[in-house]
Amino acid sequence: MTSTYETKTVVAGGFRTGYLEAGDPSKQTVVLIHDGGFGTTAELCWGGMITPLAERYHVLAPELLGWGSTDKVVFLDRSPYVPRVAHVAAFCAELGVRTAHFVGASFGGSLLLRAVTDPARPWPVDRAVSISGTGGPYRLPEGIAALADYTPSLADAERMTGLVVRSTEGMQAHVRARYENSLIPGHWEAMAAPRLSNPAVERKLPPDPFLENWATVSTPVLLVEGRHDVLLEKGWAKKLADIAPGAYATEVDHAHEPNVDAPGETARLVLDFLDGDAQ
Repeated sequence: MTSTYETKTVVAGGFRTGYLEAGDPSKQTVVLIHDGGFGTTAELCWGGMITPLAERYHVLAPELLGWGSTDKVVFLDRSPYVPRVAHVAAFCAELGVRTAHFVGASFGGSLLLRAVTDPARPWPVDRAVSISGTGGPYRLPEGIAALADYTPSLADAERMTGLVVRSTEGMQAHVRARYENSLIPGHWEAMAAPRLSNPAVERKLPPDPFLENWATVSTPVLLVEGRHDVLLEKGWAKKLADIAPGAYATEVDHAHEPNVDAPGETARLVLDFLDGDAQ
């Protein structure tokens, strides 16, 4: 990957946090929230999109708790969204981000939807784009199982990559980077730990008000669905768009993460929406 961005570190919410930065800080900020696969990083998820986005915006791409150079922290008594929403909020506060556009992919997109539906409005969201992030609903059980099944190896890194793109042909560098990232001390453990379950206690999930809260969202949100996505139910974007007054759905001829296998095309789609030229 050609680096047109700087790699930096900040302490946010008490956690060492790695992030990428590009573009003119005097311009409006776009915050990119990466996906949740084993071995991902901000660079692996967004590397191909940062340059075109930085031509018009100031770009920040933090690494979430458990990934990349950010602290490998696990909370076993709450949902995976709650501490990461708080962490990104602390990251924005630490860097003085008062208002920004946000773009999330897969788990990062779901995290973004969770933030915009939170009545406390923890993130300073102006406009938002969720690429294959549903907020939690509409995930296929077989997809959840496939994403959770990872033993660090080049073969498994290629399989994991194949779940989010249409073809891994020509993606050897991406696959190797995913594999090497999955070897970072504490990363695999942080990803695997939430599946631990006390055999003496029945785990009961609390009521989830996500869809109820989503119905009140007026923030402009673009939901991007891949026509060849094998991890989510077909039509999920329209289902969500039909619920929230500020949401719009669009479909692209790609798989789960067009930000990875079609970054130029996806950047244009995102820019059109963030600039307010498309709905």
